[in-house]
Amino acid sequence: HGIGLYLAAVQFFFALGWIVYVIYLPQMAEQAGMPRAWVPWLLLADQLVFLATDLAVGLASDRAARVLGRIGRWVVAASVVSALAFLALPWVAPQGSPVLFAAVTLLWVATTSALRAPPLTLLGRHVARPSQPMMVALASLGLGLANALAPYLGLQLKGVDPRLPFVLAALALAAGTLGIVAAERALARPSA
Repeated sequence: HGIGLYLAAVQFFFALGWIVYVIYLPQMAEQAGMPRAWVPWLLLADQLVFLATDLAVGLASDRAARVLGRIGRWVVAASVVSALAFLALPWVAPQGSPVLFAAVTLLWVATTSALRAPPLTLLGRHVARPSQPMMVALASLGLGLANALAPYLGLQLKGVDPRLPFVLAALALAAGTLGIVAAERALARPSA
């Protein structure tokens, strides 16, 4: 259950980053020189990229787990790129370049998808079948908790400089995903 709770924390920080992004997106898009009418389209594009990348990463992580046996380092590398892109968003927006802002946003969205499917691949590969539903439920708990906090965060972050929440969210997620290599080793030990 410790691994399930760890994955719940990773999913919690993953969803929390998305919530912080959505709260500040209109303000940052405006700073980047995008009309407010583009924000819903940017969110739609984000979701389409996320959907496609999530599917591709899920398929790739299944293949990588079979061929390489380990996917933790790959996930950590993608999450570091994701954290750096996320950190850059509130600094890129004031530069007034809509193209640069959109590119960094899409880089963040694409690399963030590496944090969703691979943990489920680890659970499917290393956890005994009777324990899998509980582990998936624990991992989903993190998403549910972050979504429950969303309205509260929306109220509390109004008027706060976006750089602080972005830094905190990126560092928390990066720190959380660094442990995925250890989690993979811990899961692989009993199944071996």
